[in-house]
Amino acid sequence: MLIIGEKLNSTIPEVQEAIRVKDKKYIQDLARKQVEAGAEMLDVNTAMVENEADNMEWLVLTIQDVVNVPLCIDSTNPDAIRKALQVHQGKAMINSISLEKQRLDGILPLVLEYGCSVVALTMDEQGIPDTSEERIRIAEQLVEIAVKNNLNLDDVYIDPLVLPLAVNSRNAVTFFESLAEIKRRFKVQTISGLSNVSYSLPKRRLINRYFLAVCMSLGLDAAILDPLDKKLMTAVVTTNLLLNRDPMCRKYLQAYRAGTLEE
Repeated sequence: MLIIGEKLNSTIPEVQEAIRVKDKKYIQDLARKQVEAGAEMLDVNTAMVENEADNMEWLVLTIQDVVNVPLCIDSTNPDAIRKALQVHQGKAMINSISLEKQRLDGILPLVLEYGCSVVALTMDEQGIPDTSEERIRIAEQLVEIAVKNNLNLDDVYIDPLVLPLAVNSRNAVTFFESLAEIKRRFKVQTISGLSNVSYSLPKRRLINRYFLAVCMSLGLDAAILDPLDKKLMTAVVTTNLLLNRDPMCRKYLQAYRAGTLEE
């Protein structure tokens, strides 16, 4: 499973301030820490700062000056995405398109022009559907759009969009049903963030860990998460072991010897 570090996001007050004042050291230290903790890609977002496009360009350059991993460009602003892609080293991911016409029309051409992978959200002009059936219908349309535009389906990451359990106790199950059916029907990748599922509940990290383990058992291909959460990363290593994705238990034993497993 692809681990995408979530920490370089302007919705986090400390990161927002670091971007605003161009605190290169803070940003680069946070990038390094995430990669050292196991992130294979870093999500970057400057939407909460003025001059989103210019700040996105600065952020990409600042991060890739110290870490050799691709970035997930998290924006709905085509200008900000283009500025990021113009300076990005290697193959980026764009986060995200959906069936919303303005977003699709503004961002899909950039995916095609720059040969990026892309997150595709199961939402349309009416928002996020309540049922797994409707999310699968949207996923099918997104796959059709990808095929029509000759996108490699290995580069398309469908996000079935988990909603908070505090709003509806069935929301995680709806996500699981959507994920399982998308994996069964379509030859695409799947992705999810973790934070929504536990929103406004106590002990959020506990919920996130178990949510991720279930997602992994259903074939989730990528997760946007906090790699600095040692217990969460322990859950990733242990779940891979249990799902026979760790030949000879090598990665589990490596983590044990490195002292990174936390009960």
